[in-house]
Amino acid sequence: MKNSYLISFFFVLLNIATPSQAQDKKPLSLENVVNSAVDAFPMLMASEQRIAAAQGEYLSAEGAFDTTLKSQNRWSVAGLYENQNNDVSLEQPTSLGGTTFFGGWRRGVGDYPVYDGKNLTAQNGEFRVGVNVPLWRNRDIDRRRASLKQAELGQNVARYDYEQMLLDVQRQAAHRYWDWILAGQRLKIAEQLLTLAEQRDAGIRQRAAAGDIPKIEIIDNQRAIIERQERQVAAQRFLEQAAIQLSLYWRNAQGEPQLPNKEQLPPSFPAYDSGKILPVASAQEIAKQERPELKRVALQLEQIQTELELQNNQIAPGIDLSVSAATDIGDNINKKDKPNRNELYVGVNIDIPLQRRVASGRAQVANANLQRLSWERNLLQNRIEAEVKDVFSALTAIKKRLELSQQQQQAAQQLAEGEHTRFQLGDSTLLFLNLREIAHGDAKLLVAEATTSLFKTLADYQAALAVFSVKKPQEKTY
Repeated sequence: MKNSYLISFFFVLLNIATPSQAQDKKPLSLENVVNSAVDAFPMLMASEQRIAAAQGEYLSAEGAFDTTLKSQNRWSVAGLYENQNNDVSLEQPTSLGGTTFFGGWRRGVGDYPVYDGKNLTAQNGEFRVGVNVPLWRNRDIDRRRASLKQAELGQNVARYDYEQMLLDVQRQAAHRYWDWILAGQRLKIAEQLLTLAEQRDAGIRQRAAAGDIPKIEIIDNQRAIIERQERQVAAQRFLEQAAIQLSLYWRNAQGEPQLPNKEQLPPSFPAYDSGKILPVASAQEIAKQERPELKRVALQLEQIQTELELQNNQIAPGIDLSVSAATDIGDNINKKDKPNRNELYVGVNIDIPLQRRVASGRAQVANANLQRLSWERNLLQNRIEAEVKDVFSALTAIKKRLELSQQQQQAAQQLAEGEHTRFQLGDSTLLFLNLREIAHGDAKLLVAEATTSLFKTLADYQAALAVFSVKKPQEKTY
């Protein structure tokens, strides 16, 4: 009995030294755990930043179509010819076949040599507009449009990365939650066994004093109490360990882990709804359609295909049509000059790299990456199909195991109750009664373990089919 008092005192000190951060005494639900993990789990927060980064990449790609303002100013302050030149221009790239519009104003006054006389403008300068149209290379696709499309796809790639992380966090949080529930059931069973041994101690002493049973039964019951106290200590340790692991996912408003306490344990496992399980073939089809890994790989393939199209286009010759017009504003500075106020220019620019090794090499890299990612996608599809099959195999096995463990628990309970009646009548010994009670406790623990495995497998089933219990990232604002 002295050891019993010491162990009880130890648990009192432990509860004082480790106060729970959770003040709510209501049973902690799986929904609470998953929602808090989604709001504050560090890996999910990091994955959200990838989405923000992808949005920044898209904004940067849009910047390739920004309007460009240029200004050039030059003064000749000493020399044979003194003059002044001012030039301001605007350039606007577009996605319309790679067409670029430009316009500007320039003013040139002063003395110019004959060969440089075109720099001279009217008194108020010269206004010009023009357009540059690619006819071959950069017509169907160019670096600006390719980068913008890849960045747009990259945003969804980042979102599917988040979804994949979300599924994994949801599954891991469910596993840790059910481990915590199992640890609570283990402690509950250990406490029940200890209570049985402690409650009959006084009765055994009275019967031994009356000569109804041998006095050695008193020692045997003391041994049973110590053994069950050891089971309780071990069960308490399992519960504390499970609570610590669960705290990584159950977080407070500040995002810090919080330890659930014993009072927050649900009294029992929830009911199991077998009607939500789909046939294997249907589940596999849904998994291949909904799993974010496959969606992400499909977008990555499209990104690489865009790069391949760009590089194949870059192999072609560069032939650009340029049309521009200019008009003077104001009077000529030199009255003797003939007026020349309106000008129209049409030009063709040709750019042909003879070896074309840059674009050819990059096209080869893109094509190799395309083939590599295609094979990786095939393997990923096979793995997902195998994962779904494995989940269904596990569900079938765990249902049978749960059924058998429940039958075993019922039989063990009947044997323990019968052995207790025999002991009260003097037809059995404490040794046999203790064995029956321990067997009954172990059978209840097997039921709890099988039930835990069932709910953990259901979490795996949801993850395999990409079933979200919380909002997807598309429904969130960053």
